[in-house]
Amino acid sequence: MGRKSLVKDRKEKNKKVEKWTQAILPKLKQVDLGELTIDDLALLMNKSKSTIYQYFVTKEEIFEYITQVRIDRLNTYKDEITGEILKIDYHYDTLAKILTEGAKDISAFYLKQLQLHFPTAWKIIEDFLQGLLADLKQFYLFGIENKMFKSVSVDLLAKLDEYFIMQLITDDMFFNASKETLESTIKDYMFLKFEGLLK
Repeated sequence: MGRKSLVKDRKEKNKKVEKWTQAILPKLKQVDLGELTIDDLALLMNKSKSTIYQYFVTKEEIFEYITQVRIDRLNTYKDEITGEILKIDYHYDTLAKILTEGAKDISAFYLKQLQLHFPTAWKIIEDFLQGLLADLKQFYLFGIENKMFKSVSVDLLAKLDEYFIMQLITDDMFFNASKETLESTIKDYMFLKFEGLLK
């Protein structure tokens, strides 16, 4: 007779859990996520394995949670853009600040590893980025129609964003060669894009 597997109820995650899971991100910038074990993650979080298991069942669940917490913070950009549009006085640094905060302590290598080893966590990022691309396209249309931005091809702007957002952020070879960080690259990109568009 085989052993019955017991499904334990996990504790509800709180701000404390959010803090110690987010705190490991700087330590994972150049780590092969596929090689990590729960023991490794517990060590990185400075927690016992039993503490980790009180909240999480698998590594995938840990990375999904870490990703969702960061994306939830990033979703504030929608409110910011809406507020700026209504004033018809948009400054790129509002959005740049939010996005660079979202990229804080994250490397292109980490994002690539997430994409390779934890597709459910990557899907959370991908869904957010697709929504961001759609919102930016609408924003360009609005800005051009209201004479905030120069009259340029919205499709071209959207394609540039798609390349930057969907490809460059996981291109660790670019970042290794240029010595740029994800944060600084996002800031520079937003500056070039929006300062170039303003009339």
